[in-house]
Amino acid sequence: MEKMIAKPQLGFGEAVKLAWSRLTEINGRSRRSEFWWTMLAYVLCGIFVGSIAGLVLPPVAAQIVGALFQLLVLPLTIRRVQDTGHSKWWPILSWLAGAVINIMMAGAQDALSTVNPDSEAAESLFTNPVFWVSIIVALVAGLATFIFCLLDSKPEANKYGESPKYTTQTDNIF
Repeated sequence: MEKMIAKPQLGFGEAVKLAWSRLTEINGRSRRSEFWWTMLAYVLCGIFVGSIAGLVLPPVAAQIVGALFQLLVLPLTIRRVQDTGHSKWWPILSWLAGAVINIMMAGAQDALSTVNPDSEAAESLFTNPVFWVSIIVALVAGLATFIFCLLDSKPEANKYGESPKYTTQTDNIF
């Protein structure tokens, strides 16, 4: 008889090292511990990089740097979502919609953040259907991705590969 046994959780260093070694790999699966420890490192680095980019770059360039920085964790997020048996399109849609929103906001930031803001620029941004569709897509896909990342791994193999968390153990009666 076969039993499913969970492997021990990954530690911070081990998780970040594993995620870094698979930086561009979107095939396969990633465990929750690998994902969440790496996201902690990403957020801490993102605060630092975002602060520096915001100080030395124009707003549009800082937004582009932020979107590119998010690309570093996109493959990990894709693998995490696939570990729960869901499609990679959820995090991809979330990233794309977020990038569109950030670029549109950065383009209007100069006109809106002055002493005398340009009301036409604000109206142009907030009446743009692409802006609102992007917000809805980002919210729905982002929430779905977040929920999928919270779920436990499927113990059995799925179409994305073997479970990185569970292994089978055979009972030997003799």
